[in-house]
Amino acid sequence: MATSYGSIKGGRQEETRIDGIGGSSTSSTVPIDLHVQDLSYSVTDKPGRWWQRITHFQMPWEWMESGRTNQILKNVSFSAKNGELMAIMGGSGSGKTSLLDVVACRTTTGDVTGHVLLNSVSRTKALIESCAGYVRQDDRLIAHLTVRETLLFVAQLKLPKSFSSREVSSRVDEVIAELGLKHVAHTKVGDANVRGLSGGERRRVSIGIHLLILPSIILLDEPTSGLDSFTATNIIRTLSQLARKGRTIIMSIHQPRFDIFSMIDSLMILSSGRVVYDGAANQMVDYFASLGFPCPEHTNPCDFYIDLATVDPTNREREETSLQIIHNLHEAFKASSHAKADMVSIVDSDEVQRSMDLVRSRSPLAFKGGRTYTKDLKNLLSAYELQCETPGFFTQFYVILIRFLRVSSDDYLGILSKVIHAILMSLLLGTIYVDLQLDEQSVRDWFGIMFMTTVMYPYMVILGLAKQCHEERRFLYFELQDKLYSPVAYYVARVLGEIPFHLVYVFFYCIPLYTIAGLKMDMYSMTMFFIVVSASVFSSRCLAMMAAALMPTFQIAGVFAQIIFSLLLMSAGFFLNLDSIIAELRWMSDINYIRWSFQALSIVEIKDLKFDCNASLVPAACPATGSQALVQYGLDQGDLGMAAVGLGGSVLFFLTITLLGIRFIPQKPQDE
Repeated sequence: MATSYGSIKGGRQEETRIDGIGGSSTSSTVPIDLHVQDLSYSVTDKPGRWWQRITHFQMPWEWMESGRTNQILKNVSFSAKNGELMAIMGGSGSGKTSLLDVVACRTTTGDVTGHVLLNSVSRTKALIESCAGYVRQDDRLIAHLTVRETLLFVAQLKLPKSFSSREVSSRVDEVIAELGLKHVAHTKVGDANVRGLSGGERRRVSIGIHLLILPSIILLDEPTSGLDSFTATNIIRTLSQLARKGRTIIMSIHQPRFDIFSMIDSLMILSSGRVVYDGAANQMVDYFASLGFPCPEHTNPCDFYIDLATVDPTNREREETSLQIIHNLHEAFKASSHAKADMVSIVDSDEVQRSMDLVRSRSPLAFKGGRTYTKDLKNLLSAYELQCETPGFFTQFYVILIRFLRVSSDDYLGILSKVIHAILMSLLLGTIYVDLQLDEQSVRDWFGIMFMTTVMYPYMVILGLAKQCHEERRFLYFELQDKLYSPVAYYVARVLGEIPFHLVYVFFYCIPLYTIAGLKMDMYSMTMFFIVVSASVFSSRCLAMMAAALMPTFQIAGVFAQIIFSLLLMSAGFFLNLDSIIAELRWMSDINYIRWSFQALSIVEIKDLKFDCNASLVPAACPATGSQALVQYGLDQGDLGMAAVGLGGSVLFFLTITLLGIRFIPQKPQDE
């Protein structure tokens, strides 16, 4: 006989424990109840700051457009208790994700009114960050790291700096055991291109990242999204078991199947930002039946009631009918005992005292080597926040640098392809300028190879690095939002971490070219050639990073970088003599790293040459020495010292603009 979903009104299915999950942990969490009262959230479409409008390519007439106000949440009230798994359900656009963002202080725009309390303490951004974890809908994990490496790097950045290396490692092992990931602890996370974990295992790693700090509250945005039904059920079972350990777990979910629904303790249904139900999950069917909406047999109650609370835009009549039903459901809920219960539960002194005692006696994160606070919960939670002082700049820099080197060195195919690319560019250029001579026909060839050396490979580097930086942005901006590290620490580590690989690629670019072309084979010239080319290529890398930081997409960043590079190309002194550039535009040449690279290589390789000129030719047609040739090209103004200043200034300028872009232009990661 088929089971009638509508007839199952109470009780929970017996839990099936996943192997390895729910084991004992030496750490404990502070039980905190979350109370939300009359929370409203509205967003007005306002033009951004001028640099944001420019980088998003808005036209000037769009700058003054006054946007309309969208009411996302409307007087939402609910309570989520520790030890329970709460689900926020609703159709697309109902406000589920926005509610989680507001509670977690993740909104950057809009107006928020109402109250959010952690037990009796009014929520602040610093407080919610210290005791809550927020797991996003999509997993932003680095494919080349193993599960343990992923958690270890995050632990080194998030756990208090008073923790020793052994304690950090122990905490990581606890989380791995708690989530049943022991069997894949040393397996790469993986992605579409790298073989690794399954979708469910990756989702557990994402949850584990936020379990490291023993959060009292865990917020999850659609944790079952993109997973098959079996994996989704296991994820919810994991969350239910985590809740049983005293955590407050709130998740948004679209339309769960019945076995998932049976593991949910409390439930809230949103429709267009308004609450139509909030209460025990096993009382939902009875509640709606009392309003005249019984769940039909053989129907998943979640599907039925979410459809009931969703506007039907099929035609005008259906839309008006559905809007009226939603309005009636909202009004009925406001008048119900469920809504009144939320108001009463906010002031519960017993819960406050119990939280105080547990914080004081059991929380190693809050009071590791610290003082004991006994006045009230506010003081205790303030201590929890203050004692969890995370590592400083140098620790952040070191951890990010090690992670970058670890990830980059593991990408064997990427390294090999870049080495082959550098060698091919070198062979191509060397073949064109093979075995340069010292006759009058070869004078221009000598300048040609100096110029092409400074532009050919550096130009190819720009697009590749711009794409890589945009791929890294998928992780960067979310990790900055999670306060894992500061923009400066990331940026310094990112730039310095690039240097070893950069030098390897430049080495394979210079050696074949230098030998095939027959350039000066003394140690000084070879060393200076390598240094100048390295500086030129590194300047191009900095240009690529600047474009990636300023522009919202890789395509736009590529176009922007190519435009800048083309302008530098034209004013570098090869196509147009430097002495011929008009005074008003000469500054472009003075700040041009291609010009300074070209000039430095010419000084190193050409200045001391003696050309075999036909006696019948005038000196202007065939310079007898390299110094005379430099004069012809206008490259005699300055020396290697000025070239070093010019190259260093260009690098510093690009790096500064890049850092400002990362800091002040919040780009949303985009999959392109």
